[in-house]
Amino acid sequence: MKEIRMMTAVKPFKNKILAWLYAFAAIFLLVLFIKFGSYIGGLFLWSSVMALPSDVLQFLMFTIDPLFVDLLVFLFPATLVCLWVWAVERRSPRGLGFFKDKAWLEVLKGWLIGFVMMGAVVGLQVVTGSIQLSQVDFSWENMFSFLLIMPFWFIQSGTEELLTRGWLFPVVSKHTRIWIGTAVSSLLFAILHLQNPSINWISLLNIALFGLLACLYVLKTDNIWGISAIHAAWNCFQGSFFGLSVSGLSTSYAPMRFENGKVPEFMSGGGFGPEGSLFSSLVMGVYILYLAWNLYQKKQSQA
Repeated sequence: MKEIRMMTAVKPFKNKILAWLYAFAAIFLLVLFIKFGSYIGGLFLWSSVMALPSDVLQFLMFTIDPLFVDLLVFLFPATLVCLWVWAVERRSPRGLGFFKDKAWLEVLKGWLIGFVMMGAVVGLQVVTGSIQLSQVDFSWENMFSFLLIMPFWFIQSGTEELLTRGWLFPVVSKHTRIWIGTAVSSLLFAILHLQNPSINWISLLNIALFGLLACLYVLKTDNIWGISAIHAAWNCFQGSFFGLSVSGLSTSYAPMRFENGKVPEFMSGGGFGPEGSLFSSLVMGVYILYLAWNLYQKKQSQA
């Protein structure tokens, strides 16, 4: 299979030892981008929000989920990695997967895939009694809040994909092996969620599975738009539409609400939400097999 543009955009080291060292250092750099960027962003955004007039602040908090500030913070780590690529690696941030051709189509397709996947997980949980519908409120306030929060979920999910699949995955793959890049990107993605509330081994497995799915999808599409949209739709519909916890984090407004049934946590996901259930494992596993088969067929046709 031909090397994708996101891989060729990475400038390789001539010295193999330096190449492996940089691949190893990239793991710690990514954590630094996230921790430092989130800290600075959180200080700036929360101080800015709290400085707003009380009537404006009240309007915001009663119109859009307060979670939007935490999601907006992700702009800062995204900015840091783009600056690093431009100033240190001496290449265009466009090589992180920001290719213009059919970008909107990739976003729409990814959004649909993410919605279908999360819908399948929730549907399986409802059918098996793992979760039960407790509230339905399609008022204009809830729907308006849902539409407003959408772009903020895209910022959060897009930044996570930019860091782990747009930058780390190609950098480590280019300087080592592609299977190492896939493993590092997927496992580190799971490790970064260790501090989330209600985390357990199934949650970690599913987050790592999503990391693997994301790497395969990037190899298939050769851009960051599609996987960012899948990730955003997965989170957005999970939390801001179905009213379920997203990786242990709850939302304030949603048109629907579900309660966990009297079943084991591996079915309901417990406090972590659907991502803590084996139904997520099943849905992602099926799509991973499809992507792997698709990439294999593509490789065979180019041989």
